[in-house]
Amino acid sequence: MSATVSFQLIDNYEPENLNAALHNLLEPLGGYGGLITDDSSVVIKPNLLAPRPLSRAVCTHPEVVRQFARLARDGGATRVLVTDSPGIGTTQQVAAKLGLTTNDVLEVVSPEETEWVHSKEAGMWKLHLSVLMRRHPVVNIAKAKTHGQMIVSAAVKNMFGAVVGLEKAQWHYRIGREPLNFGKLLVHIYEMVRPKVNIIDGIVGMEGNGPGSGTPRALGFLAASTNAHALDYILCKIWKVNPMSVYTLRAAKEAGLLPDEKDIYVIGADVASLHPNPDWKMAVPASVGRLVGPNWMIPLWERLFKTVPKVNTTRCTMCFECIHHCAAGAMEAVGGQIQIDTQTCISCFCCQEMCPHGAITIDSGVLARWLRLGKD
Repeated sequence: MSATVSFQLIDNYEPENLNAALHNLLEPLGGYGGLITDDSSVVIKPNLLAPRPLSRAVCTHPEVVRQFARLARDGGATRVLVTDSPGIGTTQQVAAKLGLTTNDVLEVVSPEETEWVHSKEAGMWKLHLSVLMRRHPVVNIAKAKTHGQMIVSAAVKNMFGAVVGLEKAQWHYRIGREPLNFGKLLVHIYEMVRPKVNIIDGIVGMEGNGPGSGTPRALGFLAASTNAHALDYILCKIWKVNPMSVYTLRAAKEAGLLPDEKDIYVIGADVASLHPNPDWKMAVPASVGRLVGPNWMIPLWERLFKTVPKVNTTRCTMCFECIHHCAAGAMEAVGGQIQIDTQTCISCFCCQEMCPHGAITIDSGVLARWLRLGKD
């Protein structure tokens, strides 16, 4: 098994530059013409996590979406549908906050209609997924971000948006405290949708307290592959993160879906030249992943470095979004503050992901604090 990962170096979101970069990015992967099927419809699935300002790099940049839509229309698509299932707000609300609205090239639509995936495909998971993403060719356009639970939020994690509405929180609760099992679920969802192509918006990514409250930082590239696992693997190499500390990649490796590194062919850039300087700042658990060394040590470190969410009371506005998104019911407002029952908490970090004010961070536990992991 082999995979090609294509790069285009670009440091801005100017429409003409993006159009050319996307065209060149897709050429080694067969171009965009292969995306068009008999129904002539294409679905673009960006990261539309929440209605946050464009400058915060929480969501896929709208100009990447617009320019890909233009390429798809040039390639013969009669309809280009843009959809996602945001954690906060509707698809239209998040898109409008980014300045992305329905026009003569694309339509912004909600993925409200869902279907049960047949048990022969879904197996033990009993998945309930977006009809749009299951029945039309999908272009997965993710944002390069860190993630409190999954370590990296990129191509595979982005397809969790095929699960609609509050079912996302329910899946966190069903999976419980084991992040590798959640990684396996994410890989399974990706394989049930199987996008035609996966693109990472790495022109400006997010480091630190990602995926919703980190710090924007320039990376200067677009990357693409038909194999999202290989694409995420190369992003980890750029960030100097042990790929097997990323739960989706470890799950893909166990399932035989991730090519060996020697079989991943990188075109358009030298990976070593893309290493950020200083190093990319990860969320706290990723710092552990960068220390572990041999892959067999990862489970041991995970047991030693317990992580839980922590509320910064000076930033908290008591908007209660964290309580609303806590699938385990571990959070409540007491005496004008948010309190977390750490025994009930399943460490899914949905609260950290959805907090609109960056008031929730990750407490990395006594041993990690002693080693000063996750500190600035």
